[in-house]
Amino acid sequence: MIEIDTQIKVPQKGKITIPSKIKERLGINEDDYLRMEIVGNRLILLPPKTAPNPTELLSGLAEGNPIKKPVKEELREAVAAKAGEKLSRTIE
Repeated sequence: MIEIDTQIKVPQKGKITIPSKIKERLGINEDDYLRMEIVGNRLILLPPKTAPNPTELLSGLAEGNPIKKPVKEELREAVAAKAGEKLSRTIE
């Protein structure tokens, strides 16, 4: 769903000007930092106060913690352990 469709020219030094109507709509002010992403063949500029990419937030969390077992195996073991706990409580 395209709300604003505009075209801008890229001058020799590569600096572009964001049209006023877009800056106003997105709350972009002078000296704000915009996040620039390339997705496929698209350039995406994200305004300030944009929710961060969840994948980016999670990247690096497991760094230094190698995966020892396949995830499915760990899940099966965790489910079996939890089921065993519940079963032992109902038997007691």
